[in-house]
Amino acid sequence: MQKEISKIGNAQILSSNYYVSSHIPEYHPLTKSSLQSMLNKYPTIYVKPNNSCQGKGVIRIERKSNGYLVKPRDRNKTLHKNTIESLMRCIRREKMNRPYLVQQGIASYTKNGRLFDIRTHLLRIHGEWEMGAIIGRVASKRGVATNAYSGGTPVPIRPLLKDHLGLSEEESEGYIAQLTTLSLEATQTFSKEFPKWTEFGLDIGVDEKGHLWIYEINIKPGMLVFRKDQPSYQRIMKMKKMKG
Repeated sequence: MQKEISKIGNAQILSSNYYVSSHIPEYHPLTKSSLQSMLNKYPTIYVKPNNSCQGKGVIRIERKSNGYLVKPRDRNKTLHKNTIESLMRCIRREKMNRPYLVQQGIASYTKNGRLFDIRTHLLRIHGEWEMGAIIGRVASKRGVATNAYSGGTPVPIRPLLKDHLGLSEEESEGYIAQLTTLSLEATQTFSKEFPKWTEFGLDIGVDEKGHLWIYEINIKPGMLVFRKDQPSYQRIMKMKKMKG
């Protein structure tokens, strides 16, 4: 199972699909050189474990005119570092003892300035992949991750698009259609590499231009996020009995 939980490896598999490839953020193994290069290209980056889940060990870094702001997911504190050398020392102290990657940051914010993403849950039913449910996740006020383990709040997809993003009903339905198409394309591509898995969860961000970005694909998607959206929860549970 080790291969399936490599975020970089999984991103490379998804990028083999031409349509999906434009929705994959830039990733590199963490080194001083890759960190510097990514900070030169993007105002915000994420440093995260290559093989962990639930937001554990994630560090958000923002480039500022006078240095770098560092916000570890597991500390209620923002740190300031002046140089790339001091930033690397800080990351070494904060990170978990496992391989890390550096990822392009996506400006996926609600109208109120909170980070959000979208979880899509797909299941294979009689050999065909189908969308089980879609739900939004909104981070806490200063949160750097959106899942429940990091203080995020689940929000049904239509209220998220309407109330948190200010989209019309027509625009919302258009986004749901895009999310469905992208998720199915990604899942079908990934499933060819790992045909034994019958469920996947995708975490997707939406930038300020409305472009969708797949942060990662989960091979054992949890159901906790859907507990507050019972119609979606019941739909997935019903589909679980049919999958294969």
